[in-house]
Amino acid sequence: AERIPKPKEVKADEPWVHVDLSAQTLVLYVGDKPRYATLVSSGLADHATPPGSFRIQRKFVSDTMSDIGADAADDRYSIDDVPWTQYFEGSLALHGAFWHAHFGLRRSHGCVNLAPADARYVFRHTEPFVPAGWHGISSQKTGIRGSLVLITE
Repeated sequence: AERIPKPKEVKADEPWVHVDLSAQTLVLYVGDKPRYATLVSSGLADHATPPGSFRIQRKFVSDTMSDIGADAADDRYSIDDVPWTQYFEGSLALHGAFWHAHFGLRRSHGCVNLAPADARYVFRHTEPFVPAGWHGISSQKTGIRGSLVLITE
């Protein structure tokens, strides 16, 4: 993982995440200081993780993730209890993946997969913070600002 400059919209003490698709890495920063780095698995070519600047919108300690509709064809899946799920764009999320150990290689349906321990660390250090005893939180339609997720090629 290589250090990058803090985006202008990020405050000096604000946590944010950089996902480098070409290196398959994630770095958690606070302001301009890198705090944690790990390998990830982003989307396969036919389910590419989109580059861009996003904000974490919803966080859940665990969530069911699925694509079982008619459009899913042979790519259907349904996984219960996906740990440390942080949605940043629609159904795309940073989350733990207990079903594989191929981090550093593209493997997902567009999400950013992390090893469960890494996902837990990132979850606990990004905003919005989930209060003790709560299962999840949403920053949508509130004054709460979720952490920036910057995804680059």
